[in-house]
Amino acid sequence: MIFLQLWNEEFRDRIIALRGDLAQEHFGLDNETYSELANQIDIIFHCGATVNFILPYNKLYSSNVSGTLEVIRLATHTATSIPVQYISTISVLPSEMKQEVHIDEISPNHLKSGYAQSKWVAEKLIAKANRLGLPVNIYRLGSIWGNTETGACNQNDINTLLLAAIMKTGCYPTTASNIKLNGLPANLAAQSIVFLSHIQPNIYGKTYNIIQSNEGISFQNIIENIQNCGITLVSLSYDEWKVKLMSQSATKRPFESIVEFFTNNPFERMSSSQPSSSNILQLTFPAIDDVYIMKWLTFILNNIVH
Repeated sequence: MIFLQLWNEEFRDRIIALRGDLAQEHFGLDNETYSELANQIDIIFHCGATVNFILPYNKLYSSNVSGTLEVIRLATHTATSIPVQYISTISVLPSEMKQEVHIDEISPNHLKSGYAQSKWVAEKLIAKANRLGLPVNIYRLGSIWGNTETGACNQNDINTLLLAAIMKTGCYPTTASNIKLNGLPANLAAQSIVFLSHIQPNIYGKTYNIIQSNEGISFQNIIENIQNCGITLVSLSYDEWKVKLMSQSATKRPFESIVEFFTNNPFERMSSSQPSSSNILQLTFPAIDDVYIMKWLTFILNNIVH
């Protein structure tokens, strides 16, 4: 929380942190602590997962699938079930589909990444638990970007690593210039989930897609803002750019995951600018502007690149 500039000393008396592991039975907690949790918690927001677009399904099963089963077990440990607010991903949907479709209507055949496959299975488990009586809502998120106030972002996110790599190497692929990206600032995503979880208390079985409804921003706009940070950039062919990344991976800031991601996923596929088509609830988010982009880039430059 300190790295993300979220810590407030007032939290010290309000937050109890427990060391656990989603992949272990009872999260690796002793029986007494586990039972205390089950009897004291009145709502669960489950957003724990290994987010990795490179690893295969079997490597993500323990944390993402078994971990979700453990959450369901915790929620049903006592006679009174604990409501679960489950954070899923828009990646479980086919790229052309953005409306709130139940997971049982979605075929897994289109899922290419192990991460999307693991979240599809986990969402199926949550949906089944809901049918059996567990109070559940599902929130599917798209790409999550930096905080609107501070620009703080996840240092291991694929977008963060990509922008850090461009800043560090001083180059970007020409093929990126014409694509558009769409993301939602982390704090707005969190606020939306909390808002939706309270808007209809005691009503469950809902699925929400929480993504931007606008057309996104051009990657060229991001490139121009990086240059406004005082960084000189050159445009390279896609293959030249990958070679540059691989050479950089051997130095201070490794970018192996970026190299592997873009080796298996051509840059043209990265666009996520399709708008939402919500038939349940339409949320309006502030437009992504240059002021926000500069906050995001400045945080990456000062806290991740340097």
